[in-house]
Amino acid sequence: MKSKPGKMALVLMMALMAVTGSVPAGGLPVETRWADPSSVQLNVEFPGNGYHASWDLFRCSCGDLLVRAELAVPGEVESGELLLIGGKAVLTRGFGVHKAEAAASLDAAALMMQLALRLLERSEPGGPAGISAPVEVDVLDEINNIYLDTGYAEGGFQAPWSIAGTISAPDDTLRKFDLNFTFSAGPPGAVEQAMMRLYGEADFAQQDFPVPGSSAIDDWDLSWRDENDAVKVTAKTLDGLRAQLRAK
Repeated sequence: MKSKPGKMALVLMMALMAVTGSVPAGGLPVETRWADPSSVQLNVEFPGNGYHASWDLFRCSCGDLLVRAELAVPGEVESGELLLIGGKAVLTRGFGVHKAEAAASLDAAALMMQLALRLLERSEPGGPAGISAPVEVDVLDEINNIYLDTGYAEGGFQAPWSIAGTISAPDDTLRKFDLNFTFSAGPPGAVEQAMMRLYGEADFAQQDFPVPGSSAIDDWDLSWRDENDAVKVTAKTLDGLRAQLRAK
């Protein structure tokens, strides 16, 4: 897989395309897509090398995105939060020595969540509403490559690749998944089989955004998705920043 961001960008991920929606009491509408959760809890492991990342993603009905992330590699653990406002401003806090790279991790995060959603779509093309009892996943594709693109970064996996695992429905709106993704990696002439495990849960129920609009932004670090969108921020609260970006 290829991507453009730096070190921290290669190890954090989030669902940039998740959409908030309400769910009727009887369960999920049949038209619900895997890309429609209001929140996602996702873990990624590369078995055998000590790498593990986990994060919780929340999508605001206003379009903003919050990710609470934790990354563990041998001898090092970092955690922090990223808040994307209006698709332009990036607020971060935490991440220790990787603080300067945290904002750039949005693209790698989006690429990895795109991958998770593609794998879920291939595992159950009928969408999350098609899951009522535990489903065993066993998919092999020897023809179709996987192409991922956020608009700022891109990546992909060449065929052949395969998925094995399970998807279940603990309740009407929650879907749990545990998928082993096997793929080819390495330069031509030195291609090897590699595997990553993606597991967690996607919640399709409507829920409140964890960061209130009245929250102060002075304890967050501010950067910009695109430096051409940068403005002098005078707002003191999250709602104030949203209003200032809308008025630009």
